[in-house]
Amino acid sequence: MELSLKTMLYVGCGCFVGGVLRYITAVLITTRWGITEVDMPWHTLFINFGGCLFMGIFCALGVHGLVESPHLRAALMTGLCGGYSTLASFALENTFLFRAGNHLTAASYITATLVGSIICFILGYLAASCLTRG
Repeated sequence: MELSLKTMLYVGCGCFVGGVLRYITAVLITTRWGITEVDMPWHTLFINFGGCLFMGIFCALGVHGLVESPHLRAALMTGLCGGYSTLASFALENTFLFRAGNHLTAASYITATLVGSIICFILGYLAASCLTRG
């Protein structure tokens, strides 16, 4: 992987498109299905599954030489899929760990990500709540 301005621009463009698609998808699903904050977050589940599906597709296209440009791969995988759903990157990384036989590392990463993400969210929420109480 190369850190270059050209690659960063490709990733940024992909991120923009992925983020906009995530927003549109979430709004369409929540408004059409009437989802509220206390319902099962079907829109996020759909987005994460879709991001993972497309990350798998783009990864396979790269592996099989159908997407040869490293800039385009970065735009599609890191940018588009990452902007749409960071869970796609998480799935990709765990797939690599499992395929390499690093089952304990993958299980640890999965557990740490899920538990740590929830803890970090709660800590951030509590910190912001304390700061806004004045």
